[in-house]
Amino acid sequence: MLTRRSTIGHPGAGPRHLARRRRLLAALVVVAGVGLAALLLVAGLPAAGLVVVVAGLAGRAWLMRAAGRAAAGAHAEDRAAGGLARLRADVVVYNARLPGRYGDVDVVVLGPMAAAVEVKLGAGRVRVRRDGTVRVGGRTLPGRPLHQALAGAAAVRRGLRIAVEVDAVLCVTEMRGRPRLIDVDGWPVWVTSARHLRRVIRRLPGGLGREEALAAADGLD
Repeated sequence: MLTRRSTIGHPGAGPRHLARRRRLLAALVVVAGVGLAALLLVAGLPAAGLVVVVAGLAGRAWLMRAAGRAAAGAHAEDRAAGGLARLRADVVVYNARLPGRYGDVDVVVLGPMAAAVEVKLGAGRVRVRRDGTVRVGGRTLPGRPLHQALAGAAAVRRGLRIAVEVDAVLCVTEMRGRPRLIDVDGWPVWVTSARHLRRVIRRLPGGLGREEALAAADGLD
């Protein structure tokens, strides 16, 4: 049974699990490739064996890069969790899996405010382009993180049947400057660093009662 100021899940658990799986798969690709190459060599097909080895090494390199990205995502969620330390909220959920949604929401805060936080690793000033992409410190963040934040907020409200509006927040861990409120197709998204994340969440409108927050969190998968 959830109690006041409950914490559900662990920051970065999802990305860390994904990183481990990709590293394991990379090792399996190498082992399988070496075994198949050896069989082809015994069968008198050295050229085919060389192709298998090259393909296996390329596959391993791709999987290790993907594992590195996942590990970076876990680090980013750790930084966001540090920014939320001592936040007075009824429930904080990390890697929230919502009914009917593929994937998860990095952080969900419930009671008295309601917020969905999309976390990205990045350092420097944030610049938003007209096409919705986000550049941080000269690097373009993958995907459309502002729209991801909005989609996460909509999924939280719909999936948990929350009666109040769920605010969308994009946390760019080492963002420079003060938090900003950005209009995305007529919908507001707060953009902040991990250092200012708690301050932004505390400024959001309340309205979600304690019992409502706990009941909503009980609806998580």
